[in-house]
Amino acid sequence: MYNEIINELLNFEYGAVAKVVFSDSNTKVTLKPILLKKNKAWQCERIVNNKAFHENIPDSELGAFVEKLLSECQFKNINIFTIDRVVSFRITKKNKVFRSETAAETKKPVELNHDRGKNYILADGMPIQPLVDLGVFTKDFHIVKSKHDKFRQINKFIEIIASGLRDYNKSELTIVDFGCGKSYLTFIVYYYFVFIKNIDVKIIGYDLKSEVVADCNRIAEKYGYNNLSFVEGDVTKTELYTGDVDMIITLHACDIATDYALAYAIKRKIKRIFSVPCCQHEINAQISCNDEYSILLRHGLYKERFSALLTDCIRCEVLSNAGYDVDVIDFVDFSNTPKNAMIRANYTGKGKRDYEDDNLKKIAARFGIDHTLLRLLPCSPDIHS
Repeated sequence: MYNEIINELLNFEYGAVAKVVFSDSNTKVTLKPILLKKNKAWQCERIVNNKAFHENIPDSELGAFVEKLLSECQFKNINIFTIDRVVSFRITKKNKVFRSETAAETKKPVELNHDRGKNYILADGMPIQPLVDLGVFTKDFHIVKSKHDKFRQINKFIEIIASGLRDYNKSELTIVDFGCGKSYLTFIVYYYFVFIKNIDVKIIGYDLKSEVVADCNRIAEKYGYNNLSFVEGDVTKTELYTGDVDMIITLHACDIATDYALAYAIKRKIKRIFSVPCCQHEINAQISCNDEYSILLRHGLYKERFSALLTDCIRCEVLSNAGYDVDVIDFVDFSNTPKNAMIRANYTGKGKRDYEDDNLKKIAARFGIDHTLLRLLPCSPDIHS
């Protein structure tokens, strides 16, 4: 049934097709030709429940990919957009295929250069020397192939920070990084502010592993990053930096380490928070209920996802109650990492409510949970003090 569609698509020369759209009432998939380092490929974008997922397919595998896509999803409408026409296929309930053709409304050349289209703040080839030591860049400052996903992650993080500080007009900035790990992000944040924005930035990064902390301090000293330092310590136990702080960042700070970071920011009314949580185990280990909502916990995978969602929703509500303007965004594609939701918060001081309001108390009672962030905070904040 699908041979006619696949053969027609494959008969076009590469570059003649601008895009192919597969659709039904619930799902939309778009294929576009791209060049990845001069290699012919196709970018696949799936829209499922208003969320986008991406993957790249080599041109040589296009036929097999489309056959699998049609077999699995059983799309009823397929449209092939070329430079000068649109070839449409409609599949009926009885699996009959009808073909039609119309002239294209506009005749534009197909843009294939996918690599050129990415306008990263920090790009391949920039002389960010610590990234060579950290294994992200080669010695001539090109991205190591296996680190492309990591580089996209930290670049997107920088883009979001840059957007959030667009109106920042001071010459100094102090940042605390919770759970910095190998510190790819920390070094790039430092580079961005010091060498691109010309802002004197001071960054303190915390991590549990002594060898990682020692290596990061060595690299910072090697390149003269004098205001970048790393501290070995468990953020749930270590006495943290006591000076003035303008921003906290967390990239995959595990489980309750995120709560300690947020509590640190809330208590000190730190202006800006950029936090990507990870491994929300605490609530998953506690959660239970015996009423109609028990179906949310019946299956292990859904219980884990619901627990993670509930953990972060409570965090957002607590931040809002504490006077922060809060939003949540996907900071990279889900295919890049499933831990891709960023909590972004800006302190405004508006409102005056308990951290644990009545709704949060009801939710905690309903599911039998004791959230670390609430335990770390006093009952009645004076937001305006």
